[in-house]
Amino acid sequence: PGCFQKKIRSITSSNVNNNKLDKRKFFECSVSRADVMDRSYEKIMSVENVALLRRKLCIRFHGEKGLDYGGVQREWFFLLSRQMFNPAYGLFEYSAPDKYILQINPLSATYQTNHISFFRFIGRVCGMAIFHGQLIDG
Repeated sequence: PGCFQKKIRSITSSNVNNNKLDKRKFFECSVSRADVMDRSYEKIMSVENVALLRRKLCIRFHGEKGLDYGGVQREWFFLLSRQMFNPAYGLFEYSAPDKYILQINPLSATYQTNHISFFRFIGRVCGMAIFHGQLIDG
């Protein structure tokens, strides 16, 4: 197997040992659809031990009942990634007027005063998506 698969396997197997850090087995995130970006940012960036982000995800949307057998998690990653990479937030911009390729907006500081923290958040979400085997929409 390739180096990337070995790294994934290493992280996955170390996840079992990291469960001893806290008695909970899940990383819980409860958000509303209207402010999925802001609430997810608050929840994920409040985590001091990033190993907790490798736990099984338990995503809940406010006002909706249902068990997360992967569909809610998949939808959360989809909605969140659509917001993260939305040029209206000012963090990313289209590379050319006729292309749908995104690049980091060099003027992101003028749109978001804490843009560096948002980029760190995006990195964490992308890492979570890779670890949990989810796709992101970018």
